[in-house]
Amino acid sequence: MTTAILHSIKQGAYVAIALYVVFIAVVTVTSMNATSIHSINAALNTPVVDTQRPAANVQERAT
Repeated sequence: MTTAILHSIKQGAYVAIALYVVFIAVVTVTSMNATSIHSINAALNTPVVDTQRPAANVQERAT
C-alpha cells in the first residue's frame, strides 16, 4: 500500500510538472505574439471622420 501511495504521488508530481511546462509555453507564446496582435488591432482601427459637421478652421465669405 505504501508503494501505491508513493506511486500516486509520483504520478501527481509528473502531471503537475507537465501542466507547469504547458503553462509557461502558453505564456511565452502569448507574450511573443502580443506585439503583433496590438499592431493588427492598431491597423484595423482607422480614424473616424465626422462628415456632418464642417471643419472648425473653414472661413465663410461675406456676401
